[in-house]
Amino acid sequence: MRRCYQRWTVVLILASLQAAACTQKADMPIESKPAKVERVQGTDLNRVTLSPKAAQRLDIKTASVRDEQIGSRKRLVAGEVMAKPAAAANDGSKVWVRVPLSSLDLRTVASGQPALVVPLAGDAAGTAARAVGSHDNTKEPAALHYAVEKAEGLAPGQRVRVELALSGAGTRRVVPNSAVIYDPKGQTWVYINPEPLVFVRHAVTVDYVDGDRVVLSDGPAPGTMVVTVGAAELLGTEYGRK
Repeated sequence: MRRCYQRWTVVLILASLQAAACTQKADMPIESKPAKVERVQGTDLNRVTLSPKAAQRLDIKTASVRDEQIGSRKRLVAGEVMAKPAAAANDGSKVWVRVPLSSLDLRTVASGQPALVVPLAGDAAGTAARAVGSHDNTKEPAALHYAVEKAEGLAPGQRVRVELALSGAGTRRVVPNSAVIYDPKGQTWVYINPEPLVFVRHAVTVDYVDGDRVVLSDGPAPGTMVVTVGAAELLGTEYGRK
């Protein structure tokens, strides 16, 4: 009888210890998740909230969107000297130069700006040419035409280089190159940082890349903080938790 009593005493003690351990475990705070992803109401975007440790581990860094003064840019393209059309007999030029371009490239050229015509061979500095309307009836996707008034060394059929002025000069919206990311569909984004540890994707339209900066046609307002280090990891976190 005594042995039976001792056995039940041991069982009760073990049960009490186990219950106490479970209580202590339940009372311990559950470790917070490194990232929380929530849908932004009314959009197809997500709000990524990092824990302080996760932000530190990813070494998240940010910079502000800036307005910068962008100077004029030039581009050398191929062209061909042509006889000026009969319809332009009185325009004062000697020859014309035709510059075939794709419709995409055509949109990058500053409309109506003069060009510089440079022979392929020799050390000539180039000849100034003014933009003119086209009298070309070919089915070429797109072409620009320039009238040359001083045509020494230029003859119809001659291949030349043409220095064109590109559009985009003036005050432009700029972000660091490292801020721009591409989603699985190839769309361009930045992650804005509207409040501490909170990050939301924002669509951007890239005009062109200039070294370590990207000139935008559309994007967040100047002064908005965007992620420059850790953006790819944020994208992986967001898509990995959908």
